[in-house]
Amino acid sequence: MKNPDDLNALAELFTLAGNLKKLKRQGWIDRGVDQPESVADHSWRLALMTLLVASEDPEIDAGRAVRLALVHDLPESLTGDITPFDDQLREPEADRTSLFHDLPEYSDAADQSKTEAERRAIHQLTADLPADLAAMLIESWEEYEAGETAEARLVRQLDKLETWLQALEYRQIQPDLIIESFRKGTERDLTDPDLIALRRAIDALFRADP
Repeated sequence: MKNPDDLNALAELFTLAGNLKKLKRQGWIDRGVDQPESVADHSWRLALMTLLVASEDPEIDAGRAVRLALVHDLPESLTGDITPFDDQLREPEADRTSLFHDLPEYSDAADQSKTEAERRAIHQLTADLPADLAAMLIESWEEYEAGETAEARLVRQLDKLETWLQALEYRQIQPDLIIESFRKGTERDLTDPDLIALRRAIDALFRADP
């Protein structure tokens, strides 16, 4: 790649993507985690989990799945980390303790607004890239969002599992941390038998930890 405009576009994208290294995950901030991870922290471990799990499944294209894991939160470099609890937490009398014991009350309008904001962001981020690279990033994000391919279904479930693992790690440090919404979301969304077994192994590991 020798075109100066293409190189400048890549440099700009890499710089904007670096925002994810500084963007703290909002769900942990809302729950009062002392030193919350960044979105990039989450995406890195999700990509590693995806690589290892996908490599053991002959029906999954591991490289494609890892690409989805790396790209799925890229729009947040512009939009910030929007959570399904945001609307409820804006209410003047919001009871965080009660809210975080249960699953969020999803609003179709809020969900659509988030999707559209992130879609605009991924197009903005890729606007000046070479067409093939822009298409790869946009199509990867859209594939993850749609959740219809085997790779997307795997990564979406691993996304839940990685977050549950992080919740357990934080609760070791802050025993009063409320993580019930993450537990319920993981139980609801994990359908792959192998991932359910992996979740049980993770749970057992933390129960055994002194």
